Amino acid sequence: MMKKPASQVTEADLQLLITNSVSERRNIDYKRDLPGTTDGDKKEFLADVSSFANAIGGFLIFGITETGGLPTAITGTKAVDLDREAQRIDNLLASGLQPRIRYELAWIKTVQGPVLLIEIDKSLVGPHRVILGDHGHFYARNSTGKYRLDVSDLRQAFGASARLLDRVRDFHADRLLRVARNEVPVPIC
Repeated sequence: MMKKPASQVTEADLQLLITNSVSERRNIDYKRDLPGTTDGDKKEFLADVSSFANAIGGFLIFGITETGGLPTAITGTKAVDLDREAQRIDNLLASGLQPRIRYELAWIKTVQGPVLLIEIDKSLVGPHRVILGDHGHFYARNSTGKYRLDVSDLRQAFGASARLLDRVRDFHADRLLRVARNEVPVPIC
């Protein structure tokens, strides 16, 4: 979608999403309004965020209207105190997901008002679940949006996470062995 960090996205970049009809998909979702303060609103937001982390990562953009998955206008959010709103969202993400995820939150100034862009990294330690209140579900994304993981999906997700950690450990051990044997591209003195 965007080939720059969230903190460098501009209003012009957002306008290009509309001009180029970049539809909602596995790695992008448009929302007109910021997450509300009811438990239901918070759970819905956490489900959206965790679905990105459990899939391929992506962008959640607040302050853009959409019709049929296509962005139609930059509306901005009604946020007044951006720092306070960012803190509220940070706190919600820290307390509402397990394990925690990696993300970047950025406010984009537009003529219509501030737009919130949350870039969520694909997780290497998933799957992540929503733990707010009595909610304990896992979510992922496909081309049509988020869905709740079933037992089979969960087995696969936990297995993939374990295999990745094993591959990282094996790679590390192999590299240490090669260094010890001086089998490196540049000799170590």
